[in-house]
Amino acid sequence: MATAGTGTGLDHRLVRDYLRELDAAMATLPAARARELRQQITAHLDELLQPGADDRAVAATLGRLGAPADLAAEAGVTAPVRLSEAIRMTARARLARVAARTWIRLGAAVVVTGMVAGYLVFYLSAGSLEEGPQSVWWYPQDAARQVITTADGATQITVPIRSRQRQGFEIGLYNPTDVTQTVLGAPDIPGLGPNSPAAQTAQVAVSVPNRDINGGGTSRSVRFTLPAVIRPHELRLLRLTWVSDICLEERGAASVMDQISLRVRVGWFTRTENIPLMEGWGVSGPSKSGCN
Repeated sequence: MATAGTGTGLDHRLVRDYLRELDAAMATLPAARARELRQQITAHLDELLQPGADDRAVAATLGRLGAPADLAAEAGVTAPVRLSEAIRMTARARLARVAARTWIRLGAAVVVTGMVAGYLVFYLSAGSLEEGPQSVWWYPQDAARQVITTADGATQITVPIRSRQRQGFEIGLYNPTDVTQTVLGAPDIPGLGPNSPAAQTAQVAVSVPNRDINGGGTSRSVRFTLPAVIRPHELRLLRLTWVSDICLEERGAASVMDQISLRVRVGWFTRTENIPLMEGWGVSGPSKSGCN
């Protein structure tokens, strides 16, 4: 609460205490310099403080002015300074402290932004999975009847369609990148529309780590799963099967896929990777059912 008196801010108890501390701090100063400094501070406070100012307003004003000991010490080592200059010096010092804190925060933000940008570049620029060396029709009855044809440098491996039965193949799946990639599934089979063997009933799975696979072989005893974590430079098997329920009316008519689309998680991101196949895989007609 403000202290009643002559009705000026100088009568406030906090101001009186402040001036007493100032007088004590200036005891070692030349009398003329101490008197000049006290007059400047008194005049400044009388101008700033409204009559009846409360404790909070008075304390804030005195805080901006600075501690009495600091003012006395400054007056003792420098020539007489105008109060307005002292206030500007104090303001500049405080602004410098604020600026320093701002630069520190800005620097931290730049570092964090750089780390995030580096993370994005590292993972988003990582290459895709690719087909490995192993490949075979999954079901023995298909492997026994496969036909390999080559035209214009492209190779196709086709088997007779087994209408409304499950068919499929497995291929090697290799991670050539330096980041771990997790296969989540297959959203679609690019290049195969509604009239394709894998349009509606495709099932994708990836083998678990296996010495036989890493040694260049394949095995039907390997366990397959999803999601499948593939570490950098690791080889797995990808199995794709489907129910062949399409219509291929003529003998020799075929539905062939030349790439597989996989949903893959890389770091924080999930993306679609289109994996080109070394050979086209497909079924050939005629269908025994499924034709209207």
